[in-house]
Amino acid sequence: MTVALANALRKGWFAYTNNEKGNNYTRADRLERKITSYCQDIAATDEAIKVVKETTKGSQYVNALTNTLNASKSTSKLLEWAGKGANYASKAVNPILCVASGARVLAAEDKKSALLQEVGAMGGMFAIEGLIKHNLGLNGKAAAYVNNKTLNGIAKGIKTFAATNKFLKHIPTNRLTGILKAAIFVIGSCTGFALGGKLGKTIADNTTAKDFQMKKMLAEQAKIKELNTSNLGQNKDIIG
Repeated sequence: MTVALANALRKGWFAYTNNEKGNNYTRADRLERKITSYCQDIAATDEAIKVVKETTKGSQYVNALTNTLNASKSTSKLLEWAGKGANYASKAVNPILCVASGARVLAAEDKKSALLQEVGAMGGMFAIEGLIKHNLGLNGKAAAYVNNKTLNGIAKGIKTFAATNKFLKHIPTNRLTGILKAAIFVIGSCTGFALGGKLGKTIADNTTAKDFQMKKMLAEQAKIKELNTSNLGQNKDIIG
């Protein structure tokens, strides 16, 4: 349950932030961010359903509903499409984010520098996310890390420290661990994106950006010279 809760929280948070970006009409990747938010909403809902099922496991009503749903999956096209939709939405997020990154490059005046910065940002984000997913068991391929001893210890420490907090002390340790996993993933993803973007920008500032600015300056000087020559010719015609 800790993994499903962590996935639901992190996907829900990214859905919210991408929706905010999608509502910003000044962004070149506004449409891509909206679509990403929609996919993450579906994926977060799918994970939230898993949390509800695991939390209410043992309830005769929930068990009866689950059995009915499982029996209906083979006969109901709607449920089959819903399941496939959640799976597709989850897999579609990263490619859409890459498209959004490409949109920002195309909208930039200095495309080479923008490309370096975007590659750095996306590369940093995916690298940190992959590392966190593997070590916290969020990708379904690292079962040995699912019940992370370090995070469980931190969760227990938080509960002990905040024993006087009536709300916090009633949160089960495994759920608090799930919240910590989600928080670590979100913070790590944002940090990886920011650091990768800064690295890419630093490289661009010292390479492609200098070349772009020089070419831009030479082009502007050539245009000014052309205008001055044209104006000089017009003045001679007037004087003559």
